[in-house]
Amino acid sequence: MRCFIIKKRKLLFVTFFPFSLLFISCSSHTILTENLELSLPEQKDMLSSIQRNNDNLYLSNLKNYTPPNENQLIEEAKFHDLKRYNVSVRILSDWVLRNLSQKERTQMAKNCESLVGGFKNQFPLNEQTLACSAWWLEKKFNDDLAVAASKMQFLQPVPKYHLSSKQKKDWQNFKGMSFADAFSLIDPQSFKDAQNLTTQAIENASNCAFMGASSSLILRLETFLPKKNVYSSIEKIYTKMEKCLLPNVDPSEKIHLRMGLLRLISGYPQLAKESLENALLEKDPIESSRSLFWLGAIYQKTKKLNSTDNPYWQRLIKENGISLAAILASQQMGIDPINNLVSDEDIPVQGRESSVWNSNNLEAFIFDLFRAKKDNLAATEWSAFVGRSTNVTNPNLILYWALGQNIMHNYRYSIFMLGRYGKYIKNYPVSKAMLYLHFPKTYLREISTHAGNIDPVFILSLIRQESAFDRNARSGANARGLMQILPSTAKTIKRRTSAKQLYDADLNLEIGSAYLNKLLKRYDGHIEYVLAAYNAGSTNLDKWRERVSGDNMMLFCDFMPFRETRSYVSLILRNYYWYGRLLKEKEDAITKKVLVQSEHAHWKSDRVSALLSYTWKSEFEPRQKALLDRIYIFGKKSSSISSNAPEWMKINKSKNKSYEDPYDEVQSEDKTAFTLDNNIN
Repeated sequence: MRCFIIKKRKLLFVTFFPFSLLFISCSSHTILTENLELSLPEQKDMLSSIQRNNDNLYLSNLKNYTPPNENQLIEEAKFHDLKRYNVSVRILSDWVLRNLSQKERTQMAKNCESLVGGFKNQFPLNEQTLACSAWWLEKKFNDDLAVAASKMQFLQPVPKYHLSSKQKKDWQNFKGMSFADAFSLIDPQSFKDAQNLTTQAIENASNCAFMGASSSLILRLETFLPKKNVYSSIEKIYTKMEKCLLPNVDPSEKIHLRMGLLRLISGYPQLAKESLENALLEKDPIESSRSLFWLGAIYQKTKKLNSTDNPYWQRLIKENGISLAAILASQQMGIDPINNLVSDEDIPVQGRESSVWNSNNLEAFIFDLFRAKKDNLAATEWSAFVGRSTNVTNPNLILYWALGQNIMHNYRYSIFMLGRYGKYIKNYPVSKAMLYLHFPKTYLREISTHAGNIDPVFILSLIRQESAFDRNARSGANARGLMQILPSTAKTIKRRTSAKQLYDADLNLEIGSAYLNKLLKRYDGHIEYVLAAYNAGSTNLDKWRERVSGDNMMLFCDFMPFRETRSYVSLILRNYYWYGRLLKEKEDAITKKVLVQSEHAHWKSDRVSALLSYTWKSEFEPRQKALLDRIYIFGKKSSSISSNAPEWMKINKSKNKSYEDPYDEVQSEDKTAFTLDNNIN
């Protein structure tokens, strides 16, 4: 018998059991022994199989899923020496929580390298090797990072073209360039330069060798809207080069979608329909929800009635049922968005994915083991590591991690996993239980305290998108904390605020709410404008407002040039709607307080309120219906661009009924109220 001391969170535990390869020897001053006597069986004999049957909980559905207990885990891994197993778990926990000294960690790493370092993709899990499992996974992750970094050195984009200022004025120099190369070079600094390039581009646009350059100029010309003739120039270039924009060729979807929206803004829905349908021809369109939404709006307006057989909106709801676009489409068709959800029984959850101990299975096993042992600190720390490092692509296993991360209150990684789930699962099915995963309700008390005149549900929705409730979040731009406040912005609100203080939840909410209040005052409570300014800056927003009218706020938001901002606004308004519904299902005092504040808030979204009212009330107020029906305003007279429509369009519109809008614009009150993934566009 030997004596072994295991350090456990500053306490010493003494135990006696037969010789082990990894445990800390009394005679070695608590350093892991270097005298390894390898007695491993063949690898094929050590790879534990995972037995499944109908009663096994490793493959289940969301309604019936429960984490495995310790006995199930012991049986799964076929552990027999329970004393050695228990000590291995303690060492494993100490490694994960960094409770071992650096000297001990170094020695343990050497021992684990000798023991299991040679196994590349499959880990030989047994009572002896369990203590090394986290080390092995971390080493594998770091090795993969190193390989990826070395490859990146050879993949750094090298500019293919170098043009002088004079050469950039000659369109022939852009012949044969890709869209990315051309876009980096084409950036006219004056309207005169833009006109010069436009003249040359129109002459050559039918030549597909200029497709990259023509596409780039279309996007660059948007900067000069609403100057006279700019839209006409964009339309001429697009019409001549449209045949070159083949599906799945960059930037086909982007240009077709932009032109579809421009044509809608200018009052030509039938022309817009052609462009939007072309955008959907991509194999995997990035912004399909936007194309489907506007095609559905054109279809619905043509029908003039709230038709539930709208093929575009039905497809939108099937593919992305909880998005803002799907919520609005459902309301217009008289469908409760909650009916777009699937049953929990239809959502599979998978704790393991194969019959060998690959890294994905091992990650899940360690997590389940800590939970079964009620070692919540280690489970939380481990789930954070997996959230940062896992490469799992199995959607059922990704959902397992989203569920597990949520249980451990690691909301940031839970939401991140849901984003990954959306990438690997077709049509993104969502059930009621998954809604609660998507929209955690935390920091309600602090939000309520600092909301002031702002709807606290709006602040909750913004935090969910900004930081996913990670008070220590920090962006690449140095924005910090729950509401992602820049230190420079914080000083405009509270002069003596240090960057470090922004990680304090109360202070962050105090400053963030005050900044939101300033933006709300500046933009007269128009939530969409406030969100766009919060994400992209007021300077950019003010430029966009000069180009496009806000008569149809949904159309304005979808036409914003930055895809990140488009998604940001739509996702927050989506959050706003679903939080408004889910909070009403809770009965605790703080939730009731938040709902009362929300109802009486001075600054809130009238559009989201109208959507929620449609859900709760049997009768829909005409004012609210008119507000939501603004999505059918195509090319209202006050639109900045519509007055600049090309002459050939104006002529055709008078002669060809196919270019006419079949029905008058939806009439509504002058006063407008406003408000918008993981992953979901």
